Amino acid sequence: MAETLVSILIEIVCGAAGAIALGAWAPGLSLGPGKNALMGAIGGLILTWVAAHVPYVSRFVGHVENAADAVTQSAGGLTPIVLVGVGIAGLSGGILLTLLVGLTRKSRAARNY
Repeated sequence: MAETLVSILIEIVCGAAGAIALGAWAPGLSLGPGKNALMGAIGGLILTWVAAHVPYVSRFVGHVENAADAVTQSAGGLTPIVLVGVGIAGLSGGILLTLLVGLTRKSRAARNY
């Protein structure tokens, strides 16, 4: 259970960090620091969940079921590969969702003029 919480925390933090960085690098797509962080955290969770269901990619982000089985068998489910994979998926998800929302907002603003 603790391993699952650690992985979720990594997803949220990396997603928020990616979104905040995107807002700093591309101010025209920024939603503001708070909204960027929120979009990034949501995007990090979503993309990591999707990656966990893709064959051959899921081993890099882990499965909740496999992590629970590993804990009960005292094998440990958080390997360095899983930690890095979850971090990269969270970072990418945060950037992608914030980029998508920023582009949509910018497109709607351009249509209103």
